[in-house]
Amino acid sequence: MIESGQIVAVISWLFLLTMFQLSLYPWIKEFLPRVAVPVSWTTGMILTALATWYAVFCGLPPVAGLLPVVLAFVCTVAFHKTRFYKEIPSEWRYYLLFFFVFFTMLIVRAYNPDINGAEKFMDHGFLASMLRTPMVPPLDPWFAGGFLTMYYYFGHWMMAIPAMIVKIPSNILFNLALPTIAALSAVNLYGAGHLVLKHGRLLPVLAFFVVNPYFIYLALTGTQSFTLLWDSSRVIINTINEYPLFSFLFGDVHAHVLGILAQSFLILMVITAVTCWNNVAKTRILIILLTALGLSVTPVVNSWDVLIWAPMVLATGLWLICKECPMASVVKKPVILLQNIQEMIKNRGEGWTRKPGSAGVLYLLLVPSVSMLLISPLLLGMHTQGIAGIGFVHTPTDILEFIMVHGWFFGVFFFSFRRNLIKVPWILLAIIPFFLTGYLSAALAALFLIFVINRRSGPADLLAAGGLTILLFCELFYLADNMGEIYYRMNTVFKLYIGAWLLCGTSAALMAGKELDTYIDRCQGLKVKVIKSTVILLLCLCLIIPPVAVSAFNGPHTPTLDGMAWLMNSHREDAEAIAFLRTLTGEHVIVEAAGDDYQYTSRISSFTGIPTIVGWQFHEYMWRGNNPEGWYGERGNNIWSIYENPELTIPLMELYNADLLYVGPEEQQKYNISIPSGVLRELYQSRDVIIYQHDLSRDLPTPGNDNFREDARFTNL
Repeated sequence: MIESGQIVAVISWLFLLTMFQLSLYPWIKEFLPRVAVPVSWTTGMILTALATWYAVFCGLPPVAGLLPVVLAFVCTVAFHKTRFYKEIPSEWRYYLLFFFVFFTMLIVRAYNPDINGAEKFMDHGFLASMLRTPMVPPLDPWFAGGFLTMYYYFGHWMMAIPAMIVKIPSNILFNLALPTIAALSAVNLYGAGHLVLKHGRLLPVLAFFVVNPYFIYLALTGTQSFTLLWDSSRVIINTINEYPLFSFLFGDVHAHVLGILAQSFLILMVITAVTCWNNVAKTRILIILLTALGLSVTPVVNSWDVLIWAPMVLATGLWLICKECPMASVVKKPVILLQNIQEMIKNRGEGWTRKPGSAGVLYLLLVPSVSMLLISPLLLGMHTQGIAGIGFVHTPTDILEFIMVHGWFFGVFFFSFRRNLIKVPWILLAIIPFFLTGYLSAALAALFLIFVINRRSGPADLLAAGGLTILLFCELFYLADNMGEIYYRMNTVFKLYIGAWLLCGTSAALMAGKELDTYIDRCQGLKVKVIKSTVILLLCLCLIIPPVAVSAFNGPHTPTLDGMAWLMNSHREDAEAIAFLRTLTGEHVIVEAAGDDYQYTSRISSFTGIPTIVGWQFHEYMWRGNNPEGWYGERGNNIWSIYENPELTIPLMELYNADLLYVGPEEQQKYNISIPSGVLRELYQSRDVIIYQHDLSRDLPTPGNDNFREDARFTNL
């Protein structure tokens, strides 16, 4: 059941997020009045996460990262900007949408709360490690002595910080994270609709939460609810084709899902730049700074996203330049733009409102520069594996599979370009090479991309160009990694398709919204209300029917936000020992059974945040390769020796600075346990679990603890 402590956690979480938003609201409302709520909400989250990271980096406590929020409130009063708070009631639609999406997704998580399956052990391990030991870089819970520098961890840090401040435990935070990402992203996309559309402003949110066509096909053909969700994300053979609603329902608090927040924010900022690039210099400066802030976190939340958004920012800058200057003058006389910039600098920015093209060039130059300045200390400290090269796709996607993933958006694109197809039919000639070589899906993406480039009529076309370019790239090329020959393009499609969905979905929604606006302007009375109500109803259905259809994914469940509650039924002995370990303070390293990926292993480090010698070994290999050299086989063998060779137990524990030794059912099943008698003391014993502690370890509990054993008696199990 949802206990009172969980309700308090939800209220505390929402209160803190709202404080982040309100601290910046007056400053953004003055210059970007139509999107002040979504911009201030996401900006508040990102700024606070960055501030706390820098605070910890400088040796300060994480709470020092709240200083920007406090200063923003103080300056709001000092500079007499509190009047803007009076306009918040008029923004009620933003807040209603946020809370509707948040609590809808929270209910989904309450009935599917288990931190179990897929990569949930990994995701929770990151969160638990950050909450237990708030340091930068964070400790790697699956590699004793290692740090999370080999993985893009900032999205988890961004979720952990509010929980750290209001003392929400990691097992509750796990089920608050995705509803928050979903709600903030929905508000961002509603802001995008607010900038472009008059009536169908919820359409971008609808496109965000709609299932793919294959989900509908599976449902209509009688696929059982247990496999319906999973099968709908495995459309294109040997790849993963997640879409946002799948990710939120599936429940992994993974980097590619956490990155949706930054991506939706950048979509909003790109549309803001295109639609609000007026002659007010302060507005332009704000747009540049906010876009730079969003771009700065993409490589450290999910590095794949920067491959999308660095080019998108470049394209937006070129769009702004062409908007201010004729294309011919940009190409033939670029020196004029440089002269305008030089003059503007001499005049301390006064040329922003007079010199054509200067502001667009500065956007092009400053957004990447400021973003690198903001994130460079964090980024330079990362040592991810990267890619091994770029290859050419030799197994093109079947056209039906392609449509089953992106069909909704292609349908809207076709309708939007129906007149262009009649006017310029020669465009069809450009895709003949793709047909002749069997790349039919690439031909379809290229066709719409050519139409978009030919029209170039607004922000919808800019977003569509970005999304279609991603799809075309994925059909022709792949980024090489260590996934093997069969799954050679799996990660490329998996990681880039989320961005493609967001870009194509938002652009398709804006195109459909434009058509709807034109139609509604010709209608009156009841018909208009019916159309608007239909959009709201469709959004509600998208947020209700799929969750209900997959509600049995983890079987019958008593609603709770405790992601570890399932352990009490399935692994009670581990659950009680984990609860004890979570109360230990200080720095520890624990020995547990070596981890086999996607199994019930490495569970102690995952649920406590206490580092272990090695967790899921293939995951660690993907992250850090063979660094340090030879670790892959050595660490697993050393764990075997610790459990089975009493002479090596203590030396090997000291090698990894391990002070805790866990002996539970998994260890007893995997190893022939032989522990040196009289050397290790029993810290905890209950049911089938014994936790030993090295004599030289720290933070020993007092003998008054019921689970404390003063001397060690057993030797073998």
